[in-house]
Amino acid sequence: MNMRNLDAAKEKRPTLRELEVLHAMIEGRKTTSAASMLGISQPAISRTLQQLEARLGKILFRREGGRLQPTPDGVEFYQRSQSIFQALERLGNPPDETLQGQMVRFIAPPTMAHRFLPGLIAAFHRVEPGIRMQIEVGITADVIAKIADGNFDVGITDAQLHHPSVVFEPFRRSNAHVILPADHALASRPILSAVDLDDQPFIALTRRFSVRSALDRIFLDSGITPRIVVEAATSAIAYELVRAGVGITLINPFPLAFRGDSDVVIRPFSHTVPFETSFVLSTAAPPTRAARLFMDFVRRSQADDGYSTPLR
Repeated sequence: MNMRNLDAAKEKRPTLRELEVLHAMIEGRKTTSAASMLGISQPAISRTLQQLEARLGKILFRREGGRLQPTPDGVEFYQRSQSIFQALERLGNPPDETLQGQMVRFIAPPTMAHRFLPGLIAAFHRVEPGIRMQIEVGITADVIAKIADGNFDVGITDAQLHHPSVVFEPFRRSNAHVILPADHALASRPILSAVDLDDQPFIALTRRFSVRSALDRIFLDSGITPRIVVEAATSAIAYELVRAGVGITLINPFPLAFRGDSDVVIRPFSHTVPFETSFVLSTAAPPTRAARLFMDFVRRSQADDGYSTPLR
């Protein structure tokens, strides 16, 4: 092969980053998930996919129902490139007999379990294929109780509830944000206060959330009474009710901001209502090596969202 042909062949050869984006998109199914897995922005995901399609001369994804769906060419290329990542994993991670078959028992609230963890677990599995994961979903009280009882190794919560048998290791900080429909009259304002929410149909979290008491005090001090139309058991439900046009809500933007839905806007709240999302660990024993590896991976790999601060 002469130099001209060799250069032409190199131009058609995908880069490792392009392959990583392809795999993250197919495994995460959304640009938000892919961006979270790789720690880059959604526009960077889109640009890299366009570069790869141009390089290959094939359409790898089509937009259907607002989401990118892999084409048969995309699925085929994904399958053919699997061996590359398997080889890299073997080179970068020599067999560790002490980790083979170890299980990390993990429990998290629904919003975290559904919106934050899946992409990171998929990425972690590629790095540590010998470690098994057990994932349980429960409300914050369940997370605290089951970690304290030793039923699980690691939990996640954004509520700081005192319990003598658990400790918290923060990995994300944020402040409450207002979530409202994109066509709402208040959507054009860059920041919102409690007074702005007066007489607005409001979706409140149930009283088991500590943030509910904090918001009630802010509303009382501001001299307003929110017009509560629904009380939601999770932030994800409150968010979906906003999308459905029921009203507006005040919640922790992490991790729902990763969704990037065009039919809602997220606005800072002028009052301080802090959230600290933490790993929950038992005081009875240190986390296993496998659990610590997963926690370090999550802390290191979590992506920016523009509304909260990762603690890496």
